[in-house]
Amino acid sequence: MNRTYIAKLYRLRVLNSILSTFALLLWSTVVWAVAPDTPTAIVQSITQEVIHVLQGHEGQSFTPAVQNHIADVVLPHIDFMTMSRFVMSQYWSQMTPTQQDEFVRLFKDQLVHTYMIAFSHYSGQTVRILSSRQIYQNPDVVQVNTMILQTNGLANIPVTYAFIQENSGWKIYDVFIDGVCMNLSYRDTYGQTVAREGIANFLKDMSKKEQSWNNGQ
Repeated sequence: MNRTYIAKLYRLRVLNSILSTFALLLWSTVVWAVAPDTPTAIVQSITQEVIHVLQGHEGQSFTPAVQNHIADVVLPHIDFMTMSRFVMSQYWSQMTPTQQDEFVRLFKDQLVHTYMIAFSHYSGQTVRILSSRQIYQNPDVVQVNTMILQTNGLANIPVTYAFIQENSGWKIYDVFIDGVCMNLSYRDTYGQTVAREGIANFLKDMSKKEQSWNNGQ
């Protein structure tokens, strides 16, 4: 087993950990009094609404209606365009507007599929909000620091959410899990594929994966 293969396996393991933990935060218990319409308040609101949906369907399979309900709660608070531009890095400017729109859609679908899988493996984790701070101005960027409290004696996991203030309000544009950046992990993985296969084939592969998810595979 060569070093390149080992490094690839490690990146995939880290990426899966990031996405699963990201999903868990959005539905774990948070108790902290905060001002309305702040990044911390958004985390609280998302959590409470998603938990309400999950508790109403506890022990049941997620139907498309339930999945859509959860997505309607979470997705409006995520800036997929900013994430997509960062993830595709230098390749973004090489894509046509149509390809850019297609990637944003496919990337969003991949994240939704991943956190729905994480939901189905929930085992009682909860989340504690630790602090928040502004780290940049014009545009305003705020980090919300949290801790995922694990069960079964597993080590707790620090999670930081990066919010950017837009005309429509605060949006999540990145997540850091135990110091590992989700956007950077995707950029590394996708960048290698695009460099090897080209943009068109990369998008075609993503579309095939989306079709298999929609077919329940």
